[in-house]
Amino acid sequence: MIGFKVNLSWHYLVLFSPIFIGATDNPSFAFFLERQFTLYLTLALSFGALVGVGRFFLKRNKTAPSTLLLGAAGLLATVASVLSLATLSADMPWRIASVVLLGFSEAFLMFLWLHYYMEAAAGHLFRSFAVDMMAGGVIAFLTCSFVPPLSYVVALCMPAVATVSLIANWRTIEPVDAAAPAPAVKPPRKSILRHSLKTLLPTTVYAFVFGLLQGGFINSGIALLMAGNAVVLVGIVLAGIVIFFIPEAPETNADIDTIHRFSLLFFVLGIVGLSFLGGGGVLLASETVILAGFNLFDFGGLILGVGLARRLKPGSLLLVDGGRVLVYVSLAVGLVVGKCVVTGFGVADPSLVLYSLCGAAITMLVATVLTPFREQESFEAQIARMTSESAESGDAATGGAAGSEAGAAAAPASGAPAPAASRKAAAESAPAASAPAPRDEPAPSKPALSSKPSGEPKRADTPWRRTCRGIAELYKLSPRETEIFFLIAKGRNAEYVQQKLVISMHTAKTHIANIYHKLGVHSSQEMLSLIETFREEDIKSQEQD
Repeated sequence: MIGFKVNLSWHYLVLFSPIFIGATDNPSFAFFLERQFTLYLTLALSFGALVGVGRFFLKRNKTAPSTLLLGAAGLLATVASVLSLATLSADMPWRIASVVLLGFSEAFLMFLWLHYYMEAAAGHLFRSFAVDMMAGGVIAFLTCSFVPPLSYVVALCMPAVATVSLIANWRTIEPVDAAAPAPAVKPPRKSILRHSLKTLLPTTVYAFVFGLLQGGFINSGIALLMAGNAVVLVGIVLAGIVIFFIPEAPETNADIDTIHRFSLLFFVLGIVGLSFLGGGGVLLASETVILAGFNLFDFGGLILGVGLARRLKPGSLLLVDGGRVLVYVSLAVGLVVGKCVVTGFGVADPSLVLYSLCGAAITMLVATVLTPFREQESFEAQIARMTSESAESGDAATGGAAGSEAGAAAAPASGAPAPAASRKAAAESAPAASAPAPRDEPAPSKPALSSKPSGEPKRADTPWRRTCRGIAELYKLSPRETEIFFLIAKGRNAEYVQQKLVISMHTAKTHIANIYHKLGVHSSQEMLSLIETFREEDIKSQEQD
């Protein structure tokens, strides 16, 4: 997917580099503010329009947009790049007009690439996007390092390369989920949108802070976050490296929480550097780490949106493209607020106003990270639970009354992980269910511990397998979950399950998350401890018999 990497590098150049902005050593700061505001607003309006009409373009050819449409998007982006370079020395209206065309063409090409990603890209979105970010940042850095006109030629070729790659990918790679049915059970549409907004709200705050700093400092004569020095673009590579090493955790919020912490760290370090108002290396380092912090949040939210859209297939473009609208609107609003604050209060002492602006930015970032925007149970775990409960509704009707009561008592009803006391009570209930009846009553039939569910692989019966089988029945695991439970109870991981059962990695992780949820555990170690507790109780009950 070299084309997406090139498209990202073109995106970075359009937003931050002098190639499309103009020289920043003796700048016209009024133009810079108008240019960035126009670009952010155009990107927001373009993605907003694509939310409404984009599905028509995507479904033009059943599985992919038409080659003519893709070619037209690339041609438009190339023409917009040429006009932007040609009007660098033109009057203000012509330069602003070229920015509008550049913003629309950039949004359209990015829209097509993102939806190719959702249709045909493999799993492990964190690492895949991280590699693309790093490669795009390196290409943008090298392009800015070239001496004109070579840098201009390379920048003009980027939209064409991205388009040719997109056409080749969409023609030769069949979408992975093209024939897959939509999920049988999906959360309500309001629940999906509410979760998306909760995930995007921190990103919009960070985008607002980014625009606030940029507007305030540009209005004070400092071309902030406009890469007069190409080293600033290394911040994008740094963000990609951090995302690459963050473990994906669809069953928890650990991944996004880690992104929050790193982004806050980079942002605060950069803002503290800015508050010294030092030039040269201090300013350069501050811009670099701020750009890294913003891209951590921006691409983190984008990755989560793409993953959720791939998982739910909700028939809406809001999960990804709606997020782009919020981010760019926040950038535009922040830019205007920063300019107005410095203009209104910076007459007497501009440096004091910039200090206050930096302090307000840090306060907003810290408050955002400390605010619990998301529910305690991860949305992916909720989806897995709902899907499993729907699939097992038929099995529950055929199960015995005693088994149903035991499962209801053992499984957490609220969706939150069960505390240790609940697991202990469930463990005690299992051997009690298998205890012999009083002598003056007829002995009941053997409980389901001795029967083999359809999901269990056929193996020689052992005490360990009987214990696992009893747990699976007590906690009402479905046949597929029982099959996976027997594998992970041996210490196998999600990758082994995926290869063994020939399923996708996402499906394997979802099943494992759902098993953990039903058992009321948070890790494989807790699950193994639960199994051991059941075995000990089973041994005691047999000794008593």
